[in-house]
Order: sequence, then structure tokens, then C-alpha cells
Amino acid sequence: MSTMSATELLSEMGAALGIPALRADEQGCCRLKFDGDRTVEIFHVPAQRRWLLTSTLQVSAVGSEHWQLLLRGNWAGAGFGGGWAGLDDQNRVVLHLPLADGDASSSALLMATELLLDHAERWEKRLSQTHSTAARPQTPMALWAQRI
Repeated sequence: MSTMSATELLSEMGAALGIPALRADEQGCCRLKFDGDRTVEIFHVPAQRRWLLTSTLQVSAVGSEHWQLLLRGNWAGAGFGGGWAGLDDQNRVVLHLPLADGDASSSALLMATELLLDHAERWEKRLSQTHSTAARPQTPMALWAQRI
């Protein structure tokens, strides 16, 4: 990480967003709300020497065809820009994006936040369209290739 502390990085990021008092709560989580319904949580995880950004997708039921897509996206982080998808304690799909301490700066946190928001929007659209594409025949390449 840069010579700045996690608190200083969040404050600098907040200043860039017009929220100079931006900081983490008692649990070490900084929550940002975008467009009234999209939340990005930012955690500094010193033991892992990284930051972790998360966003919960706003999709209804997640069925087997959704799991197949999400698992393909998890493979080598290909579908999530180096991150991964998981489930929260309420069985909602959550996207995770790590940022190494060595790469951390307020501008890098902002770019990671934008990337995570882009992935969340793209995956919500993709998962909501799954029912119409699930019936299409699987070619050998479609079994392993990641469609972007």
C-alpha cells in the first residue's frame, strides 16, 4: 500500500466523490450507494494485503442456468475483471473485486469501484436474459468459452 493509511485513502477517494468525510464504519466497511439502489462496500483487509470491493446483484431467483454462467465467470476471474462471484447469507449473488495494497490509491479505488459497478450491471442483464438463452444448443466451444 502507499504510505497513506486506509483512512486517508478513503478520505481522499471521498474528496474526489464530493464526500470528504468518507470513512469506514466500526466493522471496517465503507458503503457507497449509487443511483439510489446500487451499493458498493469497500473493505481494507490488511492480513491479506488488499482491498476488497463488493456489490450485491439485484436479480430475482437464481437457477441452475445462472449458476453455470456464474461458475464460468469465476473461472480464472475471466468474467469479473479479476474478481469473482459468491453468495451472501441471504443467497444473493455478490460480486467481489480485489485490489492489492501495492496498487491502492484513491484513483485506483475509484476505478475499481467503477469497474465493479459496470460488472454488476452487465451481470444483472446477463442473468435476467438467461432464460431466453438457456434452451440454445451447447456446441463444444460453448461448453468452455466465456462469452463477454
